[in-house]
Amino acid sequence: MPSETELLTALFAAAMGGALSPRSVAAPADEVATWEDFLSVLSEMTHADTVQMQLVENGRHLQFWQVGEDMDGLNMTESGQMRTSRVYSRSDLPAGLSPASETCPLRALRWRFGPEAWGVITLRRRSEDFRAIDGQHMSNLLPYLAPAVQGWKKRARERWRAALEHRICAGFGSGWVLFSPSGLVTDMAEGLAERLEAVAGIRLSAEGRFLLSEENARALREALSELARDSTGTHVLWLSSAPPVQMMLSVENGELLGRIRHEMSARALPLSQVMAACNLNRSEARLAVALCDGLSLSEAAEKLGWTLESTRTTSKRLFARMGVTGQPGVVRAMYQSVVWSRMEI
Repeated sequence: MPSETELLTALFAAAMGGALSPRSVAAPADEVATWEDFLSVLSEMTHADTVQMQLVENGRHLQFWQVGEDMDGLNMTESGQMRTSRVYSRSDLPAGLSPASETCPLRALRWRFGPEAWGVITLRRRSEDFRAIDGQHMSNLLPYLAPAVQGWKKRARERWRAALEHRICAGFGSGWVLFSPSGLVTDMAEGLAERLEAVAGIRLSAEGRFLLSEENARALREALSELARDSTGTHVLWLSSAPPVQMMLSVENGELLGRIRHEMSARALPLSQVMAACNLNRSEARLAVALCDGLSLSEAAEKLGWTLESTRTTSKRLFARMGVTGQPGVVRAMYQSVVWSRMEI
């Protein structure tokens, strides 16, 4: 049977996304703990057939986890009636809260993790009732449940914000990479390797170096050597000239940091987003995208399968709709648009 220490370890590993503490040599050493792992330890400790954990915030069901048999849960719309920090049995649950379809032994615990936020853990058995020690195991969790859930929520928000910032940077063709002094890539923004290969054919070697042209590889080596001598400098170099991929290399926080910007194609933007962002109809948006990618009116006509006359007519409407006087104004307005920040990467 697990110890109290193992139960608390499982609780905070789930909350912080830590690695599991394997209780057998067969468990993967790098597997990340989940709330189900914590509930499994609690189930084993209390011999429960089903363990459920539910979170409620501002009257809204936030999360639900379960391990074991599929049994009815509590009526969570009535869970606000439960007192916090008390272990309930079926007989002393508030009216309307107990599962109506079953009469199995039950233990339930409610705790708060915010002014209008609480969680409930429910243990269920098919046959014999729980022992007094099982309720004590639940009570012993009380000082730790609120900080664990608060930490989990904070971490989830941070992950969401990081993912959002990544998508916005990627939409603008930006990213970052860290180098070792010898030029090995030690880390980079998520998805950047795939984007560099798709945009410019830049790949990583088996040992972790950018595979560049001889000229660009030499420029990178020289910049790294210069920074080894003087870490206060900043070096701007090309990883690819056609299509253009530029990098600004400097030392920050003791790391060799490369800020990368690669070419973006307006053709990759969802047309519906261009239409919405610039208040254009479909034809105007298609022409705006073509002009933004550097095509002339005649080239755009050929690309879109239009006559030159219809292209000119559409361009006049486009210029008027965007409030510009010519093709350079369309390009400028497109690149100033927020539409790139919602690009799917």
